[in-house]
This record gives sequence, structure tokens and C-alpha cells, in this order.
Amino acid sequence: MLSPSQITFREKTITDPHEAADSPRRPEREALLQARIKDLKLHLKGTALERHIQQLYGELEAKGISFRPECYLSDQWGCPSGVPVIGLPFYLADPRLHTLEAELGGDAETEREILMYLRHEAGHAFNYAYRLYDTEEWRKIFGDYSKPYHDDYKPRPFSRKYVVHISGWYAQKHPDEDFAETFAVWLTPGMDWAKRYAGWGALKKLHYVDEILKRLGRTPQLVQLADRDLDVEDMEETVLDHYRQRQLEERVELSLRDHLDQELLGLFEPADAAPASAETLVRAERQSLIQAVTQYSGVGAPMVRALVDHLVDRATALRLTIHLDKTREYLTKLTSLVTALAMNYLYTDRFFEVD
Repeated sequence: MLSPSQITFREKTITDPHEAADSPRRPEREALLQARIKDLKLHLKGTALERHIQQLYGELEAKGISFRPECYLSDQWGCPSGVPVIGLPFYLADPRLHTLEAELGGDAETEREILMYLRHEAGHAFNYAYRLYDTEEWRKIFGDYSKPYHDDYKPRPFSRKYVVHISGWYAQKHPDEDFAETFAVWLTPGMDWAKRYAGWGALKKLHYVDEILKRLGRTPQLVQLADRDLDVEDMEETVLDHYRQRQLEERVELSLRDHLDQELLGLFEPADAAPASAETLVRAERQSLIQAVTQYSGVGAPMVRALVDHLVDRATALRLTIHLDKTREYLTKLTSLVTALAMNYLYTDRFFEVD
């Protein structure tokens, strides 16, 4: 199951929601933030999200699978453990809420990502519907389903034992995620998985999925449960309180002080030495930088986000500047710096050694 979008938040954004992303103070926006989620009467019917779900069902049918996992709106992506249903984030059902997610969450799923996540969750749902995780065959290929589930897993980037689907080497998080990711790759239209993963250890997992789906695709599911974790109709919290709670749960505190100042001084120009501020450049590229480093390092987005925000704060405090004609050079060096720090954290649990 997916983590709650793996998002962290700037405290000032939640304290004063009007400051987010240069948004003007709009009465309708304030009303939306103060509304209880259950009172918004959100639903799937007639939405773009419903069309995505129907596309998923079409992809399942094209692969010879009769199973149609029930979908519902919830607080995040996920399947309740052992229950073959799919929960989708409530904010995807309303364009206004999707805009708020981009502002307060720092990111929002694209259409491509929504379909990727649907295929992933369909893998969980199929696993639960047919209790594959209870079979010796499944355990021999993917591992022990009862293995403890840790959000702070340490992946091995570029390992060929696992497929690559969701960023951050997500298949390596847990055997259940490994199966869901393998299922998603297998299901993706136009994916020549046999060619794409030729020579990989992950290929045997894809062959397993291919064989088990041919065997079970048209058979009745074993588990008929439809219990939901948290239905949107039961969400008493306001939209603003939802984001405040996410901030508390996913906030990362860093005490780096001025330890990276020398690296920043070597990367950018001194105060008043160039016409533009380094802060402006880093803020403009902040989200792309976080996404790229998260995808290839496997370090969680909250940690990478906190690191980038620290660098923004220090560049501002040092009044560092840039030459506009060297923008690409600065970005290349900055990306290398953040990636090196993230990888050091991945393997040593710290960004740098302190003497």
C-alpha cells in the first residue's frame, strides 16, 4: 500500500493557508479549507477519477481478469490489509481540492501517476482476493507476507531483483509491495515486460504473475470482503485539519545549522556578486529537485524536502547570488550535492560526519 503521497509541509503554509503558492486571499478557498470533508459530498460518479477506474477495469479485462476491485474515496491511497478494495485520496475527486493538494502538499498526482497507483493497488487487491500471499509458491518468490512493515526501508538502488514502477524503488519496501509493483508492470498497456526485464532476477516474478493470472483470471475470488479503512463520508475533520495532521505525522526536523554553508558558498556566487538570488533559483526548481532525488536515491520525500528547504534557508541567509547565463551549471551542481547527501543518509543514517 502506498504511503500518504510521501508529502511533508512547510509550517507557515499550514499556519496561514493563504500564503500557499502565491494564492490570493479568496473567500471560496477559505470556505473550502474550513469545510468538513464529509460535508463536501464527494463521489466518484462522473469524475475524471471514475474514468481512470474504468480504464483500469478495461486493462484487467484485456488481460483476461474478471476481478473488478471496488474503489472508494478515503484519506489516502491504499488497500485495507487482506481486503480486496481500493481507497483513493478524496482530493482527486474535485479539481479545487486537487489544486489545494498541489499547494499545501507540495505535489499532486498527474493522470499518469493516478493510473500507475491504480495498477499498483489493483495488485494488492488481487493478492488479497485470491489469498496468494498464503501460498507456498508466492512466499518462495516474494517472501514472507507477515514480515514487519517499515516506512523507513533502505532500498538498494538499481537492484535487478525488483521491477521499477513507483519511484523510490518501492518494490523493495515489503514482499506485498514487491508483488503489487510486479503486477502493475505486468498490467501496464504496451509494456513488453519480457524484453524490458530480460536478464533481471525480477523476470521470474513477472512470469509468476503471468502464469497465476492465466490460471485464476476467470475464476471467482476467494475473499468477498468489502470493509473500508476510512470512507470519505466518515471524515469529520476539515480540509485544513487534514493537512495539519499530515504535517504533524510527516514533518522532519533537521539540525544542520551552518554545516553545509561551505558547499553552498562553493556552488553559488557571494552576496552582491551577481544580479539574481540563488534562493529564487532553488525555490523555482524545488519540486523537480525533490522528485528527482527521491526517485533515484530511494530516500523518502519528507527527508529530501526537509534537506532542500534547509539549503533554501541557508542560501537566503548567506544572500548567495547567481549569473543567469549559468543556471544549468548551478542546477547540475545542486542536484549532485543533494543526491550525494541523500545517498550518504541512506547508507549511514546521517548526511555527513561531524568531527
